[in-house]
Amino acid sequence: MPAEVYVRGVKEALGELDAIQARVDAATLAAMKSAQTVAKAQIKSGMRGRPRWDKRGPIKSGRAAPAVNLNLSPHHVTKSGGPGSLTGHLRSAVGAVKRPKRTGQAQYSGGVGVGGPRSSTQIYRKEVEADYPYMAPGVKKAEAKMSAVWQKAWARAMDK
Repeated sequence: MPAEVYVRGVKEALGELDAIQARVDAATLAAMKSAQTVAKAQIKSGMRGRPRWDKRGPIKSGRAAPAVNLNLSPHHVTKSGGPGSLTGHLRSAVGAVKRPKRTGQAQYSGGVGVGGPRSSTQIYRKEVEADYPYMAPGVKKAEAKMSAVWQKAWARAMDK
């Protein structure tokens, strides 16, 4: 005579496993977005530097504005000393993927970059990166913070 075994709570256990997986997926997506933001901020912070020009003139729109003297010595720093403050199009073009793509269970693909393939900064960004790297040092500074972001997100997912 075969022995019969009844197991109770299978539906509840499977439901809880599904809930855990959903929390891990949500935590992974949130951690990826946070890690991208950290990397983007570190890259942009590395693009700030000593301005190349000391004096700023009036605003170009026609409104008169007082000149700003930054008291730099020397008054003008040549490009050979570095790119100076990387502002404008190049700095504002640093961005992260807004909607990371799902590549598997609890796996997403995202990234941080500068402009797109048709961006006006395409050539300039490559020349500046080659001479005065700003991406690699920024990512290196962000790596220490990224592990903390991931640990915190997954710990929250498991605690619920």
